[in-house]
Amino acid sequence: MKLRSILTNKIRTTTGALILAALFILWEYLNGGVHTHYLLARKDLPGISNWWGLLTIPALTWLVLTLIQRRQSNEKRLQPNPENDETDILKRFLGSLAFGILLSILWEFRVEDLLQYLIFLPVIIALFRPVHLPECLLGFVLGMLFTFGGILPILVGTVLLVFSWIANKLIRKGILFIASKFN
Repeated sequence: MKLRSILTNKIRTTTGALILAALFILWEYLNGGVHTHYLLARKDLPGISNWWGLLTIPALTWLVLTLIQRRQSNEKRLQPNPENDETDILKRFLGSLAFGILLSILWEFRVEDLLQYLIFLPVIIALFRPVHLPECLLGFVLGMLFTFGGILPILVGTVLLVFSWIANKLIRKGILFIASKFN
């Protein structure tokens, strides 16, 4: 299947995301029950069940595909933008997916010392490349789905997206502007 058909067939892709989330929930259900994650990892605070992933993962997939299509249609009206090339979209998605999987592995193997620093890597990368795009959020969330369910990765990923946007659009542009004044 071509990448263009994945981006344009939102129903098929969203259904695939729903099936992925359902398989994850089924695996959890058959292996001790569906997990609930508590805010700040404290049981005295409200919990969020992984059952919500059946709603949030397909909704996020639909939203991301809609935003990518909108970005690409704006490109056609304005000027070509390399951020919207299907190959680059796929690279950003796969890179974010790998990053989410890496963080999940570090969490599962209790390597919190490294994890607490590595979580900020997207913000540092954002100083050089745009990583605040929707495909990055979807890859990150799907990469963390198995370990954290369908809500916590969306919350953490959204915060990282905002910080990455600030780093890319404000800090980077400010540094480039100041540097241009000295040349």
